[in-house]
Amino acid sequence: MAFRAGLEEKSIKGYFILKILFDARVLTHKTYTGVENYACSVLEELEKKLSLVVVQPKSTNKYLLHLWSHLKLPFMKADIIFCPANTAPLFVPKSKRLVMTIHDVAFLTQPQSFSKFFRYYYRFLVPKNIQRADKILTVSQYSKSEIESYYKDAKGKVEVVSLGVDDSFRVLSREKKEYILYVGSMNKRKNFTGVIKAFLSLKRDDVKLIVVGNFSSNFTLDDKTQRVLEEAKEHNSIEFKSNVSNDALIELYNEAKLFVFPSFYEGFGLPVLEAMACGTPVITSNVSSLPEVGGDAVLYCDPYSIEDISQKIEQVLSDASLQEQMRKKGLARAKEFSWEKSAQEHIRVFEEVLK
Repeated sequence: MAFRAGLEEKSIKGYFILKILFDARVLTHKTYTGVENYACSVLEELEKKLSLVVVQPKSTNKYLLHLWSHLKLPFMKADIIFCPANTAPLFVPKSKRLVMTIHDVAFLTQPQSFSKFFRYYYRFLVPKNIQRADKILTVSQYSKSEIESYYKDAKGKVEVVSLGVDDSFRVLSREKKEYILYVGSMNKRKNFTGVIKAFLSLKRDDVKLIVVGNFSSNFTLDDKTQRVLEEAKEHNSIEFKSNVSNDALIELYNEAKLFVFPSFYEGFGLPVLEAMACGTPVITSNVSSLPEVGGDAVLYCDPYSIEDISQKIEQVLSDASLQEQMRKKGLARAKEFSWEKSAQEHIRVFEEVLK
């Protein structure tokens, strides 16, 4: 291992690392979801603390991007290769340490949500990556238990690192408006149709629904889901927004009366944290990792019951005292998560693989 002792600046406990490669291929994507936001945010914090070499391909062709990962990235000079977006090179020389983040195993548990290419590619690559990795990071205890249950080679390698919420997600001087907000990719496992159906079942016409999300070629929608989506687009009280800037998203969070996120499956669930940080009451699912994020600051629903989602929405909308209580608890809960803390946990793992 090539390092020198005694250099404190941008070092790990006295050991100067010649090179940590940060695989930024995921940041070439045109639209961002939770994985891209994680990579961007943790990179920004790590660069304050370590000397990183950020590398990414020049091509935007998705097949050439994958080839770059397997044929060029592993042969760049490095002590550690860090891959933050679920996959890593098929082969990494033994002279290098490999640390990777696997956010969840939705491609196994929710296969109907993904394209055929995506499913097959991940099922082929991920087990080989797990076998080779020196450490595997994941974002919740729930994801850790799932990774270890599906892949025996992962046991003893998986470390949970918390995610954070950017300081820009904060309370602004904005009056609340009469709308419910959903933020998430147009992915069936996010249950955005559950939000739409629950909203349509409300017996009130004084509130609207705003759905913020982007489509990805990695995700597929069945005919039934597509019909719900198309019908919702024709409804006067439902508004769809895509490619929303960060500043605009923060305003939407701040002005929303309520944020609803009844996802079937999450490795973490960043939108829940973002909404709480903006002082907006949150209703989210009582499944997967979401209780780890929401704690006692949110109201939980059964994502498989449209009636329960609708009842919880009505409960919050009709109780101003409950809204204020949830707002205060949410703000306190959000302060427990930061990207600075997350970066420190990443560095701890880098230290371990260098020993």
